[in-house]
Amino acid sequence: MPNITINKLNELNLNKKSDTLVIGYFQDKPTKLTKVNEISGSIINETIKSNDLPKKLGEIVVLHTPKKIYKEFNYSKIFVLGLGESKNLDNNSLRRAAGNLGAFFNKSNSQAVNLFLDSFVNEDDNFEDLSKSLIEGFLLGSYTFNNYKSKKKNEKTEFSIMVSSDNPKVKVEELISRTVVIADAEKRARNLVNEPANILSPTKLSDIAMELSGEHLKCNVLSGEECKQLGMNAFIGVSQGSVEEPKLIHLSYKPNSEDSSIWYIGKAITFDSGGLSLKPSGGMVSMKGDMGGAASVISAIYAISKLGLNINIEALCLATENMPSGSAQRPSDVVKAMDGTFIEVENTDAEGRLTLADAITYAKTFNPKYIVDIATLTGAAGIGLGKGNISGFSNNDKLMGCVKDAGLSTGDFVWQLPLDPVSKKQNHSDIADLKNTGGRLAGTITAAHFINHFVKDTPWVHLDIAANMMSSSNDGWYTKGATGIPTRLLIELAYILQN
Repeated sequence: MPNITINKLNELNLNKKSDTLVIGYFQDKPTKLTKVNEISGSIINETIKSNDLPKKLGEIVVLHTPKKIYKEFNYSKIFVLGLGESKNLDNNSLRRAAGNLGAFFNKSNSQAVNLFLDSFVNEDDNFEDLSKSLIEGFLLGSYTFNNYKSKKKNEKTEFSIMVSSDNPKVKVEELISRTVVIADAEKRARNLVNEPANILSPTKLSDIAMELSGEHLKCNVLSGEECKQLGMNAFIGVSQGSVEEPKLIHLSYKPNSEDSSIWYIGKAITFDSGGLSLKPSGGMVSMKGDMGGAASVISAIYAISKLGLNINIEALCLATENMPSGSAQRPSDVVKAMDGTFIEVENTDAEGRLTLADAITYAKTFNPKYIVDIATLTGAAGIGLGKGNISGFSNNDKLMGCVKDAGLSTGDFVWQLPLDPVSKKQNHSDIADLKNTGGRLAGTITAAHFINHFVKDTPWVHLDIAANMMSSSNDGWYTKGATGIPTRLLIELAYILQN
């Protein structure tokens, strides 16, 4: 994470030579750049006249300002980010544009940026929200994962933010500090998902969770044998084909010891081969990311504890691999879940919901206030909604509304799907209480019905992030690879629910 400093507007023209000044350009509000124009020898006005400044949101133009020509201007270049018409700018469009800027900066030769914050805000009353979106988008868009690159670029660590004198410095400092923690959380989730499965085993994931624990964040890890003693046979059944020991990871942040907690439960399959219902080889390439739900909840609760939110949060992940072997679970096996439900395993590649069944039952022994589970659960989620929305399900309108609001704020949009009685019948089993698949039709919905069986009356939201866990290219604030969805949504949800 870069070293971030804050300067007042009267320090915009730094005494020492610096690398890059970054400004936002509204087509209908060029006067916001008057100060920059004054100290740069009218380069902004001249470029406006030549019609060379960016015309579209997210477009970037580079203006070079060599010292020999611009003797009074102490920046070697200016990055101008197009913001379009000011009336059309909102948090998510600015975050997307800033993501483009972050990716552009990452590929550039610039080693430092000086961000003139005021030039990106269309109205004074939304200064805080837009500033947060700008910084968040830039930090996330500049994300890279190069742990296994022999040759690495020098890390770009200088990031200066300049604000006008009529915005109190303390307020801006608090805003930036909070935003950095939130962006860092999503980066941490991306790092976990991007790690190869031979590195990030269930044991390694539990070790990482333990390392994040401290005075305010407690971590408890149970072994596979301890989980078996608790009756978690649905979970253990998934793990029995792997040589890796399964782990129950329970992180607890409880500033209010008297209140019940909100439980964030993340699917934690560190590699999913499909088990004996083996996936096609091409379908396995991204399955190191089948623990994306766990990555998001672990990262979110750590950030929530650092931010000091006044709300009790528990994060739970049942971590294992799903592998084929002589000891692996078979299609047609029947397992007895922790709550006593008998499950017919029709397809061993529908394993995540088996682990969630026992995770939810475990959480319910603590009398949770709400349960939110996050899982890369079904390919059908992408078929139904594409990548632009997270598939959401709930038995509680109030909680679902809060989740949707959190997603609107962070850009992780949630679309609620129905828990209808017709598709619920598809999970019927002739020999057990229910089976773990419902066939091809309504695959995302039947998976949610399965989980809902174990939730019963506890207020609950299920988020299927299978379509959103990975990005095939740079897209706004998302970079190619893991997205970290929905880490920031979970943090924002905690802010909403604490009020």
